[in-house]
Amino acid sequence: MDVLVRKRLSQDANDKDALFTLAALHVNAGRLDDGLGVLDRVLRLDPRYPGGWIFKAKVHRMRGEREAAASANLMAEVMQP
Repeated sequence: MDVLVRKRLSQDANDKDALFTLAALHVNAGRLDDGLGVLDRVLRLDPRYPGGWIFKAKVHRMRGEREAAASANLMAEVMQP
């Protein structure tokens, strides 16, 4: 899947779906900092990206950052359609 994500990003560096998938791949591989960085980019491109804030809260919890997780959860509630 990584190859497909990289191909899509080579065609469009701002492909939010590909970036979100890349963030998930990083997190799944234990690269939480990289995943969070990519996820932040997704949320800058589209603050209402479906599941973006919820996933960000999860990554912060994985890193032991309770306050940041709570803040991301709050944003998830605020950004709901």
